[in-house]
Amino acid sequence: MTPLQIFCLILALLLLYACYEFYELKCRKFVTYDIDLGLKETFVAVTDLHNKTLSKKDLKRIREAKPSCIFAAGDLLTAGDPDTKKALMALKELSDISDVYYSLGNHELRFRDEHKEIWEAFLKDVPAHCHVLDDEHMSISEKAEVYGISLKRRNYKKGRAFDMSKEDTGVFKDVPENKVNILLAHNPDFIDYYDRVLPSDLIISGHLHGGFMRLPFVGGLVYSTHGIKHRDRGVYNGRHIVSSGAGEHLLPLRFFNRCEVVIIRS
Repeated sequence: MTPLQIFCLILALLLLYACYEFYELKCRKFVTYDIDLGLKETFVAVTDLHNKTLSKKDLKRIREAKPSCIFAAGDLLTAGDPDTKKALMALKELSDISDVYYSLGNHELRFRDEHKEIWEAFLKDVPAHCHVLDDEHMSISEKAEVYGISLKRRNYKKGRAFDMSKEDTGVFKDVPENKVNILLAHNPDFIDYYDRVLPSDLIISGHLHGGFMRLPFVGGLVYSTHGIKHRDRGVYNGRHIVSSGAGEHLLPLRFFNRCEVVIIRS
């Protein structure tokens, strides 16, 4: 084969695989992480669903995991879509399995500003076993507390390195002592700020969709404004889980990077 034929063959195979992954967006991958929190409990984390529903297969696998609770770490809604029916359906289906703790992502923050009345109606329709944590925290057991930090919309501006040293660190009030702290923080970039806000044993993030496209030995093709690699998917420092997300919005840019649901064994 000539070099041109080899190149065309490789390109065709890559395009074929891209089509396969586009189809497989409907079939989410389940990843399991073992984080030693001393709780001997299982949790499920779902991020970046973006107004999509979960399939019967997804719900079956979540149910089989027997989670003590489910963490929804932001962007279950899509700011540009004022229809909340699918997000509410997903929350209902999840809360039928276990209690859901739902923190806000950048799309919820924008949705709240741009669709105020719909947002208020959405909060009223959230199932009873789904707890929305907007800079709030709740006890999930005698041993563990879950926190949801919301940030500000300006913290999500693209192409800007935001100085988090000026942000308020007194976000949470009445923090209990001697408990395992689990922080739902949608944006994975501000780990230093989160550590100043709360001494967390586990942090769960999403937002970057796994870097969108991933290449072998390179990882996600997402870098900060300083050219520094983002935390885009996996476990960092043994306590920061970043999910590639369970859905997409706008263009479904996925390559070697399936949508996922995370199971956490603690």
